[in-house]
Amino acid sequence: MKYINENSNRGIVNLFADYIVNEINKTHQYDVVIEVTDCGKFFVVNGMTTSDKILDIIKVRESFVETYKSLMTKFGYETVNIIDLIMYNRDLSKKTDYTFNFYNSNRPIYHYELINTLIDNDQPKFNSITYTNRLEYELDYSEDNTSNLDYYTYAPLNISSEFPHGYSLSMGRQELYYSEYICNQLFDVILTDKITFKYSSVKVDEDNQIDIKTTTLFPKKSIISMVLDVFDFDMLVFNDMIKDYNITDDLLKPFDKKPWLVRDKIKDLILF
Repeated sequence: MKYINENSNRGIVNLFADYIVNEINKTHQYDVVIEVTDCGKFFVVNGMTTSDKILDIIKVRESFVETYKSLMTKFGYETVNIIDLIMYNRDLSKKTDYTFNFYNSNRPIYHYELINTLIDNDQPKFNSITYTNRLEYELDYSEDNTSNLDYYTYAPLNISSEFPHGYSLSMGRQELYYSEYICNQLFDVILTDKITFKYSSVKVDEDNQIDIKTTTLFPKKSIISMVLDVFDFDMLVFNDMIKDYNITDDLLKPFDKKPWLVRDKIKDLILF
């Protein structure tokens, strides 16, 4: 998963996207997908939701600017013009298949080298860091000290929010969290540093269709069978576990304790 710096233009649009999702879902959980694009001191807010209650986007903007006043002031967003393109009372089609990469770190969506780099080194002015087989920086356009970076690009003129930011739980976010919940408990059992986890909501013979790719020596078939035996994939129960979680903390507090990062099934994860 891409690590997004909250103190950046990219951080602001992703935070605003999540803020809007929270505003729509204040009293009821709707399907919501929001994309916020920074076009140079004005935001285009696009998206769809099953809610029929139309937001006053100007009031939402004012509340957001006031809540994150120091951040917005730092980047010159005290006044933000907005084009509101949100469509309401729409049925949203949902993906059935998701594929996520997880790593044996204290926050499995992030590679351990990425986390260690953030902790141990002074950072340039960056928007995001992605780990593929190396750390890849997206820099603020004003940053010119690149001597210590193996790979970097500069931010584009228009910056948009991206998954999971701007997505409600029902539009793939809960699948991300649940997959991380599972894989966080698998690493020490199957002895691997990376898991590529495919989650499918399509069931065959009452089982979700999942796929797990790792470098472990244990047979894949045995690992999948163990996961399906131990985890029930009951999203109603899982949503009750995470119902009080504020999705803006994905950006603001990415390494803080998460309600789904518990190891409550470890004792049951036994490979034969």
